[in-house]
Amino acid sequence: MRAGRGFRCCHVLLACIVFSIAGRPAFAQNASSCDSSDWFAVEESQAAGATLSPLCKGELDAAADRRSVAERELKGIIAQAPQSADAYEAHSTLVHFYLRIGRFHDAETQILAMLAVKPSAPDLANVRSLFALLATYPDLALGSSRPAIVRSETIGGNIFAPVQVNGVPRSYMLDTGVHLSLMSEVEAAHLGLTPQSSSTKLNDISGLSGPELRIVEVESLVVGMTHLSHVPFLVVADTNGAFVGVPENQHAVLGIQPLLALGTLSFQTDGTIGIAGGSEPSATTAPLLFDGASPLTQIEYEKRRLTVTFDTGATQTTFNPPFAKLFPAILQRGSSESHALNGLAGTTAQRSVSLPYLDLRFGRVIHLAPAVVLLDQTTGQSAWATANIGYDLMQQARPFVIDFRTMKLEFPRSH
Repeated sequence: MRAGRGFRCCHVLLACIVFSIAGRPAFAQNASSCDSSDWFAVEESQAAGATLSPLCKGELDAAADRRSVAERELKGIIAQAPQSADAYEAHSTLVHFYLRIGRFHDAETQILAMLAVKPSAPDLANVRSLFALLATYPDLALGSSRPAIVRSETIGGNIFAPVQVNGVPRSYMLDTGVHLSLMSEVEAAHLGLTPQSSSTKLNDISGLSGPELRIVEVESLVVGMTHLSHVPFLVVADTNGAFVGVPENQHAVLGIQPLLALGTLSFQTDGTIGIAGGSEPSATTAPLLFDGASPLTQIEYEKRRLTVTFDTGATQTTFNPPFAKLFPAILQRGSSESHALNGLAGTTAQRSVSLPYLDLRFGRVIHLAPAVVLLDQTTGQSAWATANIGYDLMQQARPFVIDFRTMKLEFPRSH
């Protein structure tokens, strides 16, 4: 999640828990992974007739959430040559895949397999404790589900929806940019939940290292008329600034696991959200893919389709260094400034250029004013994704539907 004022002031970038296993270790540099980190580019090359390696094909199918196909392909690579670089990368892809869909025991199994090959890898050693803790809980489960419409609330540019947590009515933020759901210590105490500690430390968007991560399990989470079971939440200190200015009954964030399990979320112009409903007749669509646990989509600027991360928890859209490289002349229209990146671990200042506006297309024509371009890399994704689009841009695009079942964003005609 990346935000501006309110929920996380000073353009907070609480983007995600950055599990450093996302990077390619030296062992895996010889793996036959996809040449590009931009999954849309890989998909386009396949459509144009390019032959993908078995590993690249498995990675792409995982990115497209083709679950049974991806799992079969990646496990086949591992079975064929368990000690190979390709097998190691297949394990890594499966870690993120299983984390995203809430199969935590399977994710831990892949971590242990990677550690068997590289027992001294510091990134794996750091996350091992967290995955071991997650594996002690049952996997996230989808129970009964019927379409429903709920009334959302926007606070400081962040969107909140009513939920029931272990039977207690609350209002939680919706954030596709978070890899694990979050709640404050006060919220956990109010719900009677006791955090369990791991020795894993957070490395977040600010670039700083934070405290050891703690987990609680919510046995029952109801959103609309969809019932989810065994939803893990990271517990964070109330003093870190993440929930400043937000009422205490809203001190939690639903991350990608529960949102993906809901199937569809329909954001309407009147502030209502449709949960687990059907698709709507749409004037246009935009594709969805996953990079690990992060959703990707595309926008259009100056007749070029650009890959971006899709972050409902961001109050402010920010453009990354690849955008500046593609359109260097546009920076002359803006003014230099220091942009604060605030995460769970702390705050850092980044060089940026503030543009008066940008006109682009995201299902509809969007006039984004102002538009911030970050000049330095902040995450691995910011090295190739041209922007992180936030809820400021999405509000202009309403009505739109996130359909994880078909892996598309739909933009129905305005009523």
